[in-house]
Amino acid sequence: MSTHQPQIIFFGTSDFAAVILERLYQSKTVDLVLAVTQPDQPVGRHQTPTPPPVKILADQLGLPVIQPAKLDEQTALLLKKYSADLFLVAAYGLIIPHYILDIPRLGCLNIHPSLLPLYRGPSPIQTCLLNGDQVTGISLMLLDAKMDHGPLIAQIKSPLAPDDNYETLAAKLADQSAVLLLDTLPKIFANQNKPQEQNHAAATFTKIITKQDGQIDWHNNAQKIYNQWRAYFLWPSIFSPIKINNRDILIKFNEIKISNEQPPNTYTPGQLLIHNKKLLAACGSNTYLEILQLQPEGKKIMTASEFINGYLK
Repeated sequence: MSTHQPQIIFFGTSDFAAVILERLYQSKTVDLVLAVTQPDQPVGRHQTPTPPPVKILADQLGLPVIQPAKLDEQTALLLKKYSADLFLVAAYGLIIPHYILDIPRLGCLNIHPSLLPLYRGPSPIQTCLLNGDQVTGISLMLLDAKMDHGPLIAQIKSPLAPDDNYETLAAKLADQSAVLLLDTLPKIFANQNKPQEQNHAAATFTKIITKQDGQIDWHNNAQKIYNQWRAYFLWPSIFSPIKINNRDILIKFNEIKISNEQPPNTYTPGQLLIHNKKLLAACGSNTYLEILQLQPEGKKIMTASEFINGYLK
């Protein structure tokens, strides 16, 4: 890329970030001088060190990439050498300290998948799914010292489909983020943007998701449990011990949907049953989920019919 183009250092780690990085690279409207991503992480049973999606993509594109474990003063000195006009941040996963935020002349632009000031923090996509929201969005904001607190540069709304899960919604929002970013960057470089302070009194916050968040409370109604499945589709998934033949079996529920079936008998929340050849799970408020795929602990993923034949007959 030619040197007269605006120079950008990209901070990102996940698949969401990789989609944006690739679209930015393909646009050929900026000079991507460096990618900053998190260190390789151990993955799988053998804990094999595995590079994050942004590292893999940067290598494929031939972009210089660094993977600092922390953003210390030494990292800041390295970043200063690039004299970048703008730092762009998307799903990076580490807090960026003030001495790095202050380096680029145009600041640090963050892509956040929510309608800020709603859902600040690390899990906005999961939280909107968990809450059953019908609309979410993308916010471009300038980073400051507080989490997702800086002034807004641009924002768009995005409707959710009733069957969106984390995987489908994150892909949709990543694509929309790239479009919004490429539309907004020329205005930033031309000093035509007008940052607007967020309504901090209306801010809501999300949390770091843990494995335990996937535990099902069967006293919740079917819609609420379905939303939990949508939110935690990739990780941690949803799971529960189920009593079968007088023993508890930990089961992960890989694919489910809300059922309109109304069995004639009353069932305890969390009880599995067969009705009209379908595998159902009783939930709170006399509602039901249909189980399509599931995985008993230590076993392979199986269909409902395979589970019925192996466990309920």
